[in-house]
Amino acid sequence: MRTILPWTMALLLPYVAAAATTQTKATQGKATQGKATQSKATALTCVGLYSETDAGYASFRVGAGAWTAIKVGDTIPADAEIRVSVERDWVELTPSDNPNAVYEISGSESGTVTKSVAEVLKGTPRLVQAPKATGDKPDPAFKDKLFVTRYLGRQIYTNPDGDERDVKYGDVLATKGKVTIIAINNTITLMNAGGKVTTVIGPLKFDIEKVLKNEMLYKFLNVPR
Repeated sequence: MRTILPWTMALLLPYVAAAATTQTKATQGKATQGKATQSKATALTCVGLYSETDAGYASFRVGAGAWTAIKVGDTIPADAEIRVSVERDWVELTPSDNPNAVYEISGSESGTVTKSVAEVLKGTPRLVQAPKATGDKPDPAFKDKLFVTRYLGRQIYTNPDGDERDVKYGDVLATKGKVTIIAINNTITLMNAGGKVTTVIGPLKFDIEKVLKNEMLYKFLNVPR
């Protein structure tokens, strides 16, 4: 049988105690980190929305509360769930603390789509980058271009080559392109290289170049540019 001398035990005890203290601190650190992660819940902001009606086919609720129609600019709480009830409808959302990441929830032909905010955030976002102006110095990467910061309703962008696509949040629109806002009172908000924004109200078909030059877009309506 191996004999451990008293002085050897005395030498070992401090190291055992130190190891136990280190392990306890590590465990406490992980627990604290876990609590911090749980407490850092992220809300979502609606930056784009297309719905065939205004009857709340894209909506959200918290808990067992009533469903509320989503509007552009709304903040969706971190503990909410979101539903899209019509196949052709969609909603685009960014984390309230990260406007460079955008998530999209689209309707389905198989029925209503319902997701919690947590489920949305587990998905892979589309990454975008807005102009970064420095003081009075515009962002050179956005020279003769406009960045889509928000939109309501379906809008069609026609690029300089004549190709068409739906406008989405974060799109970069070239100076020779055109935008068609299909329905009345639908809107698109655009940011230039200097970080300034303007909102255009439909129905209207307009050239991106006219917005860049701050030209009048409306021939018959007295609507602010």
